[in-house]
Amino acid sequence: MLHEFTDFYTGVVQPNRTNADLLLETDVKQLLTNRDQYNHTVTPRVDICDVERCIRNLKRHKVAGHDNVTSEHLLFGGPHLTVHLTLLFNSMIHHCFVPNDFCNGIILPVLKSKRGDATKVDMYRGIITLSPVISKVFESVLLHLYDEFLSSDSLQYGFKKNSSCSHALFTVSESVRYFTKKGSRVYCAFLDASKAFDKVLHNGIYKKLLDRGAPVTFVHLLKNWYGNLRCRVRWNNVPGEPFVVKCGVRQGGVLSPYLLYILTILLFS
Repeated sequence: MLHEFTDFYTGVVQPNRTNADLLLETDVKQLLTNRDQYNHTVTPRVDICDVERCIRNLKRHKVAGHDNVTSEHLLFGGPHLTVHLTLLFNSMIHHCFVPNDFCNGIILPVLKSKRGDATKVDMYRGIITLSPVISKVFESVLLHLYDEFLSSDSLQYGFKKNSSCSHALFTVSESVRYFTKKGSRVYCAFLDASKAFDKVLHNGIYKKLLDRGAPVTFVHLLKNWYGNLRCRVRWNNVPGEPFVVKCGVRQGGVLSPYLLYILTILLFS
């Protein structure tokens, strides 16, 4: 079963259209070349207080990544650990580089329905990608530093804190009620973005960030990170062979929902 899962998820994280990603890659290279020539942006510095806050916000009793480091290790690691992480994060942002361990993840397949056929791989969902907890802290720090380039419209409710499907339903129902009372007709269009998390084009994300004026250092950092993503499936505590992730954002990643917003903007721009 492990080999079947590996083959299945290897196919999932491939772009639907290779040509589309290649075209975007060409655009990104051109934008980066132009921006690099005239870039005078000062690289932001990570403050130790930011790292402390991100560590305090970690959830406890979570499964460790492939390095076996848990949230509790950081929460009770003491101030010296926070100082070293701050120095590490500043160096990573300055050099636009992340360690190879940050790029590795573990997929845990979860059965979609107990009534389904448990022998079929498409009845399972890769509900989470386990990543090193230090990389999650780093993502939280990046979110704090570059949040203005990762914001979305106020009417975007998905994957946002303190918002849910009920808010979207209320907005739609109230809008329909308002216009129908005025005697107008209301037309709705629905788009089901199948496997949205798994099919995000990386170069599409970079292009939209550059279009929004994001610093080239941030884009180069993401390119180094997402350009070297690797995953392996863990089934019955047995890890499978690693495979390359050519598209998609990681389930459970701190930045993933915000990068998914970028995909939404790309679809409707």
